[in-house]
Amino acid sequence: MKTVVVSVLLLAIMTSGCGRSAPNKLEPPNVVLITVDALRADFVSYAGHPNPTSPNLDAFAHDGVLFTQAVTSFPGTAPAMPSMMTGLYPSFENVDAWTKATRHGFNEFESPGERDSPGLSDNLRMLAEILRDAGYQTLGFCTNPNLSKTANFDQGFSEYFQFQSYLKKIRAERSHPLIGNYPPAPVVVNRVLNRVERGLEGPVFLWIHFMEPHSPYLPPKKFSRLFSRTDTGFTDLEINESLYHLLYTQQGSLRAAQGFPSPEDRGLDRAAFVDQLLGLYEGEIRFLDGQLNRLFEGLRRQGLWENTLVMVTADHGEEFLEHGHVAHHEYTGLAEELIQIPLALKTPSGRPIGVVIDDLVQTVDFAPTILDYASLSADAVDMDGVSLRPLIEGREPPPLTAYFSTIHYHVVRDSRWKYRLEKAPADGGPPRELLFDIVADPTEEHDVADLHREVVGRMRRQYQEFALGLTSRAPPSEASSSSKGKKIDREERERLEALGYITD
Repeated sequence: MKTVVVSVLLLAIMTSGCGRSAPNKLEPPNVVLITVDALRADFVSYAGHPNPTSPNLDAFAHDGVLFTQAVTSFPGTAPAMPSMMTGLYPSFENVDAWTKATRHGFNEFESPGERDSPGLSDNLRMLAEILRDAGYQTLGFCTNPNLSKTANFDQGFSEYFQFQSYLKKIRAERSHPLIGNYPPAPVVVNRVLNRVERGLEGPVFLWIHFMEPHSPYLPPKKFSRLFSRTDTGFTDLEINESLYHLLYTQQGSLRAAQGFPSPEDRGLDRAAFVDQLLGLYEGEIRFLDGQLNRLFEGLRRQGLWENTLVMVTADHGEEFLEHGHVAHHEYTGLAEELIQIPLALKTPSGRPIGVVIDDLVQTVDFAPTILDYASLSADAVDMDGVSLRPLIEGREPPPLTAYFSTIHYHVVRDSRWKYRLEKAPADGGPPRELLFDIVADPTEEHDVADLHREVVGRMRRQYQEFALGLTSRAPPSEASSSSKGKKIDREERERLEALGYITD
C-alpha cells in the first residue's frame, strides 16, 4: 500500500506543471578517504588472514567493492601519500640520496625557492585543491608528521587538523620516548565526528589518516594479547625497543640504535620475537577496526553515508623479517609485503554490492577515481593513474602495469611478473636484471630472468618508456616562496624519529 501511495504522489508532482523543470545535475557526492598507515594487505581478515583482525572492515568491504590486488607507489609515507593525492608517480630518477629534501619524490616540480625545503612544491596540484576549486569543503585530519603543514601537505584543505594540543599534553605526561608520538584512533574519530556535528556546507571531502598499526606496535592492553601468539615474557614496550634497535640499525643510524637493546641482547629467539611482534601488530589492527566502525556509524548518523564515496586503503605495507628487514623501506626490491595494500570502497549510489575485483590497481588510480565520481574527470587528464570506475561498473579496461622508481633500482610489476632493474654499481659494472613469477613464487625467492628473456626485454622497455616520462616532467621557471623556509622543529623531528623516520 505504501508503494501505491508514493507512486500516486510522485505522479501528481510530475504532472503538476507550474512551469518548473527538474534539476539538470545531481548533487555532487561527498568523498570520505580513509588512509591507514602501514596496513599490509594480507593482515586484514577479509584477505584470508587466519586471525579475525578486521571484522568491521570485512563487513564494509563485503557490502561494497573489494580490490584484491592494490599496490602502493612507494613503501613509505613521504612519497606514497603525495602520489595518492596527485595521481602522479614519485620519481627518484635523478636523486642520489634520501634526505629530508628529497624523500617525497617530487623534486622536479620544485621551483628555485623551494629546493631546500622539506615540503612538497606549491606547483603540485593536489586532490584537495581540485575539489576545493569545484566547491567542496575540504577537511583534513593529519596524524603523521610526514604529512604535516611543514611538509606542505595541507594544500587545498580549508581546515587541517594536526592534533597539536593533544600531542603536547600526552608527550608531557609520557614515560618513554616511543609513547605519545601520534594521536590514537579514538582521539581522531572524536575530532572528526565533533567537526562533522558542527555542520558542513555543500559537498565535503574528508581525508582521515590513522596511524595504527604503524610502529611502535603498542595497542591497548586488552588488544595486545588478543590472539594466540608467543609470549616471551618481555613487555610490549621492551619488544618494541628491540624492534627499534633493528629498525635504526638497518637505516644506518647507530646512534639511535644504541639507545635500545637488540633481540639478542635480551636473549630473544628471533622466531619468538617476531611472533610476539605480529601479535601486537594484529592487536593494533583490531583496535583500529573498532574505531572504524565508530566512524562509519557516526557518518551515517550525520548523513554522510548516502551519496558518499567512501574509500578505505593504506599508504604501504610492512615487513617482519620476511626478507631480513623490519617495518617499511626500499632495501629489498619492494617485496610484496611492502607494496600490497588493502582497498575497499562504497560508491555514492551504494551499488554494486559484494563485488570482488582481482585486477591490478595502484594508488595513482585513486585520485582519478574520486574525480570521476565527482564529475571532474577533466581534472585528471594529466595524472598517471586511471579511474577505477569502469572496473567497478563491470567494464573491462586494458590490464594495468605498476611502476616503481627508487634511488637504487627500478621495478615493473603486472599481474604475474615483477621485474627489477638495479642501477649500475659505482665501480662501473653492468646493471643487474631480475625477474620473479609472483604467482608461482609470491615470496620472490627464485630469479627466473634467464628463463624468460622475452618478458625481461618487454618489461625493460616498459620501464625505459616510463622513466622517460618521469624525466621529461618540466621543472617550473618561476620561484615559489610559500613553502620556502619551512623547517622541521625539534618536536616534529622527535616524532619522526620515534616513528622510525631518521631525517639525517
